Amino acid sequence: MSSRKILPTKINLINLRKQIRLTRTIKRLLENKREVLLLYLREYAAEYEKLYEEVSKVLKDVYSTYLLGVSEEGISTIERYANSIPANLQVKSDIKILFGVKIPIVKLDENSIQPQPFGNIEISPYITKAREEIAEVFKKILELVEMESAIRSLSAELRKTQRLINSIDSYILPYYTSSEKYIKSVLEDRSREEFVRLKMIRKILQRRRGESV
Repeated sequence: MSSRKILPTKINLINLRKQIRLTRTIKRLLENKREVLLLYLREYAAEYEKLYEEVSKVLKDVYSTYLLGVSEEGISTIERYANSIPANLQVKSDIKILFGVKIPIVKLDENSIQPQPFGNIEISPYITKAREEIAEVFKKILELVEMESAIRSLSAELRKTQRLINSIDSYILPYYTSSEKYIKSVLEDRSREEFVRLKMIRKILQRRRGESV
C-alpha cells in the first residue's frame, strides 16, 4: 500500500501519529503475551517429558509382569479373563482457559473401572498386579494426553501471536511511518513555499509603499 494515497493534511498526520502510538502499544502487549506463552510452553514441556519417562517405565514394568502371568496361565486363559470384563471405561472432559487459550481437561471416571471378575486364587497374582498397575497408570496416560493437547494449543496461539507481531513489523508500522514521513515532508514543503510566497508579497507591498511616497 502506497503512503502517497493518503491525503497530506495536518488532521491525517495527527491521526497517523495516534495510530503509530496505538500500534506500538499493541505490539508491546503481543510481545508480552508471547513471553508468557513461551513460559507456559516450557513448563508444560518439562512436565510432559518427566511424566512421559515415568509412564514409559511403569508400562514397561506392567508388560513384564503381564508376560509372567501369561507364562503361568496361558494366553487362552488370559483372553477368557479379558473378554469377561465389559469394555465401558469412561473419561470426563472439560475445558479450562489459560491466558486466553482453551486447554482440554481429561479425567478418568474411576467408577467406570470394572471390579476384578476373578479372585486372586483363581488367577495368577502377576495378572492381578498388572491389572492394578495399568488401571493406575491409565490416569497418568490421560494426563499426558491433556498435556500434549495443551502444548499443541499453546503452540498454535504462539504462532498466531508471532504472525501478528511480524505483520506489525513488516507491514503496518512501515506503512504508518512512511505515510507520516510523506505527509510531514509535504506539509513542510508547503510551509516553506508559503513562507517564500509571503516574503515576496511583503517585498512587493513594501516596494509599492515606497513608490507611493
